[in-house]
Amino acid sequence: MAATIRDIAEFARISVTTVSRVLNDKPDVKPETRERVLAAIEELGYSPNSVARGLVLKRSNVIGFIVPDITNPSFPELARGIVIRAKHYGYRVMFFDTNHDSNVEKEAIRLLRSRQVDGIILSFNEANQEELEKLKLERFPVVQIYRKSPVSSVTTVALDNVKSGQSGTAYLLEHGHRRIAHITTGEETQSGKERLEGYRKALDEFGISYQPNLVVVGANTPESGLDCMRRLLELNPPPTAVFVSHDRMAAGAYEAVYEKGLTIPGDVSIIGHDNIEISQLLHPKLTTIDTFKCKLGQLGVDLLIEEIAADFPMNREVVCETKVVERDSVRSLPADTADVNLQAESEKGREPVEIGPG
Repeated sequence: MAATIRDIAEFARISVTTVSRVLNDKPDVKPETRERVLAAIEELGYSPNSVARGLVLKRSNVIGFIVPDITNPSFPELARGIVIRAKHYGYRVMFFDTNHDSNVEKEAIRLLRSRQVDGIILSFNEANQEELEKLKLERFPVVQIYRKSPVSSVTTVALDNVKSGQSGTAYLLEHGHRRIAHITTGEETQSGKERLEGYRKALDEFGISYQPNLVVVGANTPESGLDCMRRLLELNPPPTAVFVSHDRMAAGAYEAVYEKGLTIPGDVSIIGHDNIEISQLLHPKLTTIDTFKCKLGQLGVDLLIEEIAADFPMNREVVCETKVVERDSVRSLPADTADVNLQAESEKGREPVEIGPG
């Protein structure tokens, strides 16, 4: 059987992407690496024409990026990383915004393939996972980005949302807070579901009982964050701290605190998630969790280019960690205040409160 580009990569102990760059005489390859590839080609008797179907010279040098919601500040940053990295490989990017419509997602795939793009980066929800499996069976290069598919096994770059939610909540616990609320997008979104799981894990680790009435479900908008925070501030006693699953919701939560005549972090501490641009413009600046979206986009392109070069699904999974960005919206509580929080009535048996889109 004729050697393939993947055989060369394994023999030389380098990536498929690097082999592809050597074959196409790209300049940014170290001389010693180029020599290793050439030696492997000689040793294995590789002929580019024997597997020429996947070589870059026969491709359009265009990749697609299907965006679920261009108004979500996380996705433009993700797109920036994709464009930067695609340019590095000599590729252009074609975008589609689907507005979370599964039918539009299917149409976007059809249109991109009709334009003969070499591969697609996308972020699909659970409703359209069968489309990913179809692409995989057809050996079409695809990378699922920003969220992990629970059923599909295509190449994926995702966040560890459980650990991220856990670290955000633990940050508040480490600052002495015990009555901690959570504003979330809930079970309807993967990120909301997983960050809520992380919130509960952190409470459990610190020996704090989960109180359903401290969890309020809403949409990822400032308006919904405002409504959610209003509800939490009506509790008796109210929470001393809130972990908000998205910075856009946190912006609304700020407004609810201020309309009540309270202060941040004097009366209530808030930590967000995503580290979007607005988090540094709020007063006080929002402590939040960085998801390194630009780097995530670049990594997605790296994996897609490897699939394009290999000409078969590689089914890789990369889970990226996040990091707390400390700013000014969280304060430490003295030990005696924490003790009072522990004595707060749990109101067990109540379900999480749901708030509409707002």
